[in-house]
Amino acid sequence: MDTKWKKSRAAAGFLAFLLGISMLLEGALYFGTALTSSGSRRWISDSFQADWRDTTEFQGFISARLVQLITMGAGGDVFGDINGYDGGDWGLRDTKVRSLHNVMKEDLNILYRIEREGKELYSNSDTLTSSTTAAQLPDGYGFLLQFDGAKVRAWRDGVELDIYGDGYYRYQNIDEPYQWYVPGYKNFTIDEAGSKVRVTMAVIDEPHIFIRGDYGNSGTKEYNELYYLKQNLQIYRETILAHAACMGVGGALFLVYILLRKDKQRADRLLARGTGRIWFEAKLVLAFLLVFFCMPRTQYLGDVWQDLVYSDTPQSTASGSTSAATYDPETGEWASVEPVYEYGYSFEQAIGIGTAVTTLSESRGWLLREYLPQLADHAPGLLAVLSGLYLLIINDWRYNKKPWRHGVLGMLAARELSRPIQKQMSRLAGLTGLTFGALGLMAGYLFLVIVSNEGWPDPLWWYFLVLGPCMSALLLLVWALGRQKNIWTDLGALANHTARLRAGEMDRPLDLPPDHGLYQLADDLNHIQQGLHQAVEERTRSERMKVELVTNVSHDLKTPLTSILSYTELLAQEPLNPPASEYVAILEEKAHRLRAMVQDVFEVSKAATGQLPVKLERLDLGRLLRQTLADMDQAIQNSGLVLRPSIPDEGIPITADSDRLYRVFQNLLSNALAYSLPGSRVYLTLTVEGEQARASVQNTSAAELKPGVDYTARFVRGDESRTDGGSGLGLSIADSFTQACGGVLEITTEADLFTATVIFPLAR
Repeated sequence: MDTKWKKSRAAAGFLAFLLGISMLLEGALYFGTALTSSGSRRWISDSFQADWRDTTEFQGFISARLVQLITMGAGGDVFGDINGYDGGDWGLRDTKVRSLHNVMKEDLNILYRIEREGKELYSNSDTLTSSTTAAQLPDGYGFLLQFDGAKVRAWRDGVELDIYGDGYYRYQNIDEPYQWYVPGYKNFTIDEAGSKVRVTMAVIDEPHIFIRGDYGNSGTKEYNELYYLKQNLQIYRETILAHAACMGVGGALFLVYILLRKDKQRADRLLARGTGRIWFEAKLVLAFLLVFFCMPRTQYLGDVWQDLVYSDTPQSTASGSTSAATYDPETGEWASVEPVYEYGYSFEQAIGIGTAVTTLSESRGWLLREYLPQLADHAPGLLAVLSGLYLLIINDWRYNKKPWRHGVLGMLAARELSRPIQKQMSRLAGLTGLTFGALGLMAGYLFLVIVSNEGWPDPLWWYFLVLGPCMSALLLLVWALGRQKNIWTDLGALANHTARLRAGEMDRPLDLPPDHGLYQLADDLNHIQQGLHQAVEERTRSERMKVELVTNVSHDLKTPLTSILSYTELLAQEPLNPPASEYVAILEEKAHRLRAMVQDVFEVSKAATGQLPVKLERLDLGRLLRQTLADMDQAIQNSGLVLRPSIPDEGIPITADSDRLYRVFQNLLSNALAYSLPGSRVYLTLTVEGEQARASVQNTSAAELKPGVDYTARFVRGDESRTDGGSGLGLSIADSFTQACGGVLEITTEADLFTATVIFPLAR
């Protein structure tokens, strides 16, 4: 449980670090981009205004719409310079104005009325007039703007706005207007045509979408900029809040990482073990591919990149184009013309180092503002690059010492290898990998050449870049395969010889030519073979002497033990006074125990040498278990334990020696009665699973059971502190007798639960 908790803390620490850094970085990129752009700063300010009509976006939109309406009334070119009010030919311009009006009038988010010299020209409202006041606006329209030919007045929710301030129009930046961009200032005058126009506008409080189906011409039409402006402000605010929340969560995760930084180091080490198995060169290639495909490319740097590339390019070698379009008055359509080539560059022209450094130094502030939005737009790719570089480079180099040794360079160096055959194979593999790596780079270069539409290289380069490396690789492969053929032939001979050793053939040595790389290994294996042969003979002789000694000693002990037991029984019959009578009783008990122990050792010795006589016959395992329980009933009653037998009534036939198997279950039950927790229960269960009969004795041990103990070994006890009771041979005898009868004894422990299971195949 403690190990699982440590693993969970390590995983949590690493994830908190990775996610925290990622979320903080993503938020920092977003806000860094927003704060370095004047337009983004304006949108941030506008999106958090309590009333969206207080925003500079609304102000700029209404100003642009007013200019457009004045232009429509003055007869200007609405599709050209909409800021000009010059009157002129009412032919083509009037057609374009009416076309624009037909689209704009469907957008009821803005009600407008255009008059010229007191005559209504265009309107999309029946109630709006030049004399309409803020109190007379339709329901849902709280903003009113009027242009009287000279100046503009505006009301929001009945309160008139200060449009002109001190009367002069000024701005700090073209992206940050702080005044209404409307005529009427002392330095923002109006022409004669515009002065004849009167415009009244009413703006809805909550914009809606208005769509008109014009299926007889071009399908649906909509003119809902105001609706999308308000929606975009709301979306921008939600986006800012989401990124702020993301940074907050990232900060919280980073704090979690700080608390778990020691646990996170375990995850780092585990990941380092994984990345340590990857070739060093492969990690470099993966890191390069991550940077190449996931980071913004240099061409995204716009003008700075153009200055770098074209800084030393003569104008005469330029090749670029711009496109143009013209308006056809007869068809009323815009037509494109052929591109006009204006500038370009020569790819062969080199870039001066000094020019590049000068350009970068002069443009570093602009470069940051230009590149930050690209990083923000590529945030997932940037996070993938940082994560990949952390795993493949930083963390890998932190925990894996000299990682370049694991790869092609390490194969070529082969410093950590001592055997000649190892160095030979390592360098062959390193050369092969290096060659194919070079081929891969060449293939990648050719792929980039083809993709970039620069055509195929010169034939001489083709031979050098493709055919040359291919022929070199082919020759290297032929040479390497020739060298390795001897190696895999010798490896096959080694494998065959090892298989013979496993089968017990230790007389025939392995002969390899002295000039082969595996000769030394074959010679070492021959010496090992000789040593194994001698060791097996010595062990066999030692085991035989041990068994003979135990058998002879056990046999020789029977005669004196018989005499001791006889005289002890005679002494017990004499009228002795205490404590002499008590001493005789103890002596008799210990003598019987010694005789049982000698008999057990004798039987174990015979089983170990395969000399245990076994009489196999067909018998009913259930009947044998019931007989064993009946014979041990008194011992069970005296133990104070509760025995729960579960034996099927139907016969379960097996093939075994009834006497030996009876001793097996007698030992198992005696072991359970002797070592069970006082007052607990002992379970005897007989089941049939498939083609096997399984008899299990299960009890709760009074002493703690240590894991990994072989309880069937000789003289092993569950409670090592006990000096009375059995000899420690009960389970060993049970295991030996079970195997002699053709069965299997399985001992399993789980906490203090001890289970002994005897398994026999069913008799057919």
